[in-house]
Amino acid sequence: MKKIIRALAAMATALILTAPGALATPAVAASTAATDSGLELPLPTGGFAVGRDTLHLVDRERKDPWVPTADRELLLSLYYPARARTGTPGPYLSPSEAKALLTDRGQLGAYVTPERLAATRTHARTQALPRPAAHRYPLIVLSRGFTMPRASLTTLAEDLASRGHVVAAVDHAYESDGTVFPGGRLLTCKACEQVFPDGSLHRVSDGRARDIPFVLDRLTGPRGVAVLLADRPPTHRHGRALHRWRGRVGHHDRGPARGRRGRHGRHLLHTRSPGRSRRAALPDARR
Repeated sequence: MKKIIRALAAMATALILTAPGALATPAVAASTAATDSGLELPLPTGGFAVGRDTLHLVDRERKDPWVPTADRELLLSLYYPARARTGTPGPYLSPSEAKALLTDRGQLGAYVTPERLAATRTHARTQALPRPAAHRYPLIVLSRGFTMPRASLTTLAEDLASRGHVVAAVDHAYESDGTVFPGGRLLTCKACEQVFPDGSLHRVSDGRARDIPFVLDRLTGPRGVAVLLADRPPTHRHGRALHRWRGRVGHHDRGPARGRRGRHGRHLLHTRSPGRSRRAALPDARR
């Protein structure tokens, strides 16, 4: 089972690196990192520029299921429609995250170095000004596949944001090969050490079924964080939430969390497990 899961994750990573345009050199002036790397994610297909911010959440009322002495931590990348030509290019991965990812992917490391992978060009810009809108942007929460970092969802998140959605891509502590949390802490996959030996993968989805409601409450609840405030940079996002619709996208290796999502999100957009898929149409956020 462990080998199958890692093979699937390696295939997903390889698809990111070999997607159309991923090896193309940009025709226009690009960031130094992109020039050094030569790797680029596919361009978003929507009409809006994309901004990105990072949010660190700590659930003080719940202990981490893999490290019981620690509170449960989540790290979010927030993507949103932005004003064009504001902000600075956002990184894909840190070098230490890229090294952890490639180390666990075996032969994939023979084709790309951690430094080159980390310098992959993305299309979201950090500290970009939110795009003013007459309506509230829909919110979509993305939960990445087990052992993968949230960066593996970058192309999907950027595309959805370019079409008028706010997207929260979640990293669940100790459930990826390596994710850098605040303070420079590289949290590795403690969950892998526990669920692979005894096959208790259901513990992963059990924990995420509690993580996602916490994220939704923090982003949209009465005391939550307003992801975007019109005409203000994302660092000033306290106040009213701007979401009129919300949904989840889950990608789990065995999919048991799919049956638990109904209490917390009105719409499930897409869930996947090997060989199976369910889809529902996204609302047109630009109308």
